[in-house]
Amino acid sequence: MREDNVIWNAFRYGDESSLKVIFDEYYTPLFNYGHKFSQDDHLIEDALQDLFIKLWKNRNNIKETESVKNYLYKAFRRVLLRKLDVQQRKYNFTVLEQGLDWSQELGYDQTLISRERLEKIRKNLATALEKMSPRQREIIHLRYYEEMEYEEIAELMQLSVSSTYKLVYKAIDTLRNHLSRTDLLLLSILLSLKKI
Repeated sequence: MREDNVIWNAFRYGDESSLKVIFDEYYTPLFNYGHKFSQDDHLIEDALQDLFIKLWKNRNNIKETESVKNYLYKAFRRVLLRKLDVQQRKYNFTVLEQGLDWSQELGYDQTLISRERLEKIRKNLATALEKMSPRQREIIHLRYYEEMEYEEIAELMQLSVSSTYKLVYKAIDTLRNHLSRTDLLLLSILLSLKKI
């Protein structure tokens, strides 16, 4: 059994220190994921607090899971969208509509790429992202930045696995129309360096 599953099970049986471990590990990634839906830091923080309070209150009814990460992302997405729905009657992906600050996520290595080249890639990427639907932008984030499997994304976004593949393909097709093969390769390298 993986370590995160051991911690998850300990939390389910009432171990507060395990809840803290889960909170510490997933708070920042979930907070960043929340920015794909809203720029309102307070709303995202409220949703995260609600999520962890709900988890603790309902711990006796929570089942084992194969992927703690997927469970938390799915639960957080539900809580956050409910909050946005209450706040706006219908949610919209405000951060996505106004453009994400992908530069924070990418970072860069000066030995690999010049500032000017990186800036050109960022501009082309921003153009490509503007052409995508909010769901395409979300799926690109989940697949390539969060490194989720297609099955996990399908469950999280409430899609079939085949629809998930199609959505990723359409999003990548949009990227290909605005970025050269070399730029796509450099972008992949930059994203992988971010995780080292």
